[in-house]
Amino acid sequence: MRRIRNRKVIIIFILALGLAGNLYSQDKSKPSIELSFEDVTRLVLENSLDIQIAKYDVYISRTSLDDARSIFDTIFSAEASYVHNKKAQNSNLAASDTKELAFSLGLEKKLSTGTTIAVDATTTKTRTNSTNSILDPYNEALAGISLTQELGKNFFGLADRADIKLTKLDIENSEFTSLDDIEEVLYKSQKSYWNLVLKKEEFTIAEDMFKTAKRLYDIYQDKYELGLVEESELLAIEALIRIRESDIYAATLNLETAKNDLLFLLNRGDFSDQVNPKDSLTCLVATVDLYQALKESTLTRRDYKRMKNELEKNKIELVVKKNALWPQIDLEASIIRNNLDSQRSGAWEGLNGNSNDQISFKLTFEVPLENREAKAELEKVRLGKSQLLLQFKRVERLILQEINDKVNQVNTTENKVKLYQTIVRLHQEKLDNQIKRLGYGRSNVDTLIQYEEDLLKARLSLASNLYTYRMSLSELELTKNTLLDKYWQEPL
Repeated sequence: MRRIRNRKVIIIFILALGLAGNLYSQDKSKPSIELSFEDVTRLVLENSLDIQIAKYDVYISRTSLDDARSIFDTIFSAEASYVHNKKAQNSNLAASDTKELAFSLGLEKKLSTGTTIAVDATTTKTRTNSTNSILDPYNEALAGISLTQELGKNFFGLADRADIKLTKLDIENSEFTSLDDIEEVLYKSQKSYWNLVLKKEEFTIAEDMFKTAKRLYDIYQDKYELGLVEESELLAIEALIRIRESDIYAATLNLETAKNDLLFLLNRGDFSDQVNPKDSLTCLVATVDLYQALKESTLTRRDYKRMKNELEKNKIELVVKKNALWPQIDLEASIIRNNLDSQRSGAWEGLNGNSNDQISFKLTFEVPLENREAKAELEKVRLGKSQLLLQFKRVERLILQEINDKVNQVNTTENKVKLYQTIVRLHQEKLDNQIKRLGYGRSNVDTLIQYEEDLLKARLSLASNLYTYRMSLSELELTKNTLLDKYWQEPL
């Protein structure tokens, strides 16, 4: 019976050791990718689909600036017309047959001062059977220039320029939003990498604890053969080996899932590829200064900058809405000169030397007597300012809270890492001493299994807290909006 039992356990050992040694070893037929933290950071900034999508949000928003500036575009117009008039007339002196062919060109442009300038030139050739016509056919050359100046609501282009300023602020806010999105993707990728490192460490711990279980089995097997321990104790160690084998299966699955998550975020490689992280969780832990973190945040937080832009937009809108209470006042001035000649060239050549001018001035004034729309818009902007000031105060409080929380998280985790480093050392020494006592027959299987379990939990907790510490540092940088600036300085 004892020989059968030994043979059975030996077979278990052979299978389990093969599992521990080869379960996550590299398949030579599959590509293997070695990545460091710096590699992951670089690759995600280069390849991430989410980052590329966020960039296009900025590119699209920037097109609105040209849309706003289009009000100052130069407009070219051209017109050609032909009229053949044979309508019945009420007078024998009127022409009963008139043909008119006309071509005109024009340019119109609005300046940032609210001044609209228009120039046009028209040439017309007319044939008529009227007996009163001095020239038949005759050509008319006409050239004119006109200026329209807005003096009321859009006083010297104030509203037009304000619209462009508002658009620029909107674009800048859109850039802040896209940078937030890009920074979040970078953070997720770095988190995914450290999670892969954590899962690899957990796999290594599972392998180490399996080897520890085998070491215990070797001791108990020798004692069992000598009749120094009971079969139940050997069975307990055998059960421990099976548990550690199950731990390796679970660690392998977690490692594979973490690897696939990272490859997805990097937009690189096949999910069948093997990924080997170059870094370890072990790092130098240090305390973070709260005052320094808060000082940096006021300079780097993008929501803080967005709120400043919103307040600046409100300030501009307030000026525009106050001006909107004014009436619509437009001053127009124009001068038109024409010349008639039997030849088209003569009509244009004589245009400079004559004084056949038409000069006109016009002032228009328009205002709604109740002016309720303009008053309502002004009141809306004033109320919006009060709301924005409250939101700005809220953002300041939010920054203070978030930075406090993140700094506390970093410093607390730092202390926990130091504690667990000591705890692991103590549990390791405790287990080693108990194994030595086993050699003298002064230990029991339950105590050994409990000590081995204590060491496993301590090592896993240390790895988890090292991972949490690294991520708390990244989260602090993310909260300050300084994570992206550390790795990406190119213009968006």
